[in-house]
Amino acid sequence: MSLEQAMPIFAQGKAAFYVDADAIYTNFLDPKISTVQDKVGFAPFPAGPAGARPFNIPSWSLGVSRFSRLRDEAWQFIRWAADPEMVRRMQADGIPGARQSAWSDSATLAAFPADLAKAMRRQAEIGLGIDRPDVLQVGRARDIVGRPLVAGILGEPVAPIAREADAEFADFLVRDNRHREG
Repeated sequence: MSLEQAMPIFAQGKAAFYVDADAIYTNFLDPKISTVQDKVGFAPFPAGPAGARPFNIPSWSLGVSRFSRLRDEAWQFIRWAADPEMVRRMQADGIPGARQSAWSDSATLAAFPADLAKAMRRQAEIGLGIDRPDVLQVGRARDIVGRPLVAGILGEPVAPIAREADAEFADFLVRDNRHREG
């Protein structure tokens, strides 16, 4: 199930929990689309046996393509969008920002549910800057990784499918990353 398919299921109270980017929290607080706005809570993803290793990629990042014909203009836009005052203003409107200064400003945190602000600050402190291997064919990677999950949901044996997916994914990473050679 894609994130786009799972989100409304949670928002309608038909799932116990939902994991996604903190920036979409408003989908669960809007009474026009959510029946759980008065019941939903936010928390960091629980730690596993190796401890808490969440990913934290704030604001989906900004960048300029090396192929851009308007590099200087794109850089000016990034400077404007990432300016401390702009990030503070966006965050005060409930849009998570990527500047520590905004997260240290209690006025900007007031726009978020208190438990969400606490979880986002914690994730920023301990989070990793990547959440998956760097690949070009994201859809294909998700298909491979998702097969063991689907098998488990369908009640099929997971171990053999996980072994196959692991081998296929290792091969996929080699083929997909050939663009980096040379």
